[in-house]
Amino acid sequence: MKLSTRARYALRMMVAIARREERHAPVSLDDVSNITSISKRYLEQVAMGLKGAGLLRGVRGRSGGYLLTRPAPNISVGEIVEASIGPINVVDCVLEPETCSKVDVCSTRWVYERINSGITGVLNGLALQDLLDHQANGSTPTDRCPDVQAPESDQGED
Repeated sequence: MKLSTRARYALRMMVAIARREERHAPVSLDDVSNITSISKRYLEQVAMGLKGAGLLRGVRGRSGGYLLTRPAPNISVGEIVEASIGPINVVDCVLEPETCSKVDVCSTRWVYERINSGITGVLNGLALQDLLDHQANGSTPTDRCPDVQAPESDQGED
């Protein structure tokens, strides 16, 4: 399974906002874009999903921007990923068994269920705070990914 660009960028955006939010002021998309090297246009799309899931709230005005709706220890990585791409699902039959006519005789579905459960468990077992702490301990030199260009829109996303 490969995390989509949108999911990876949502994580980077949330880390940037959480780190800057310690100043108790909204973080603008311009600031997030400068910190992460992700285009502002793409961040706007990502932010909509995070707002819709109740993970971010927008503050209007000249010094507006985004704030987390909960403290970083109370936001799971799984919530961020699902807000950006929908439910974690390695194959359709795991969450929607009715999509497969062979579900009753399938000899591999249980494997997909275990994989799905494992991925979901890891993502939900990590908090946004864990990413901040990991970076603070020097494990991650930067949150910029110079080899990856931010797409300008949804089209062509992996």
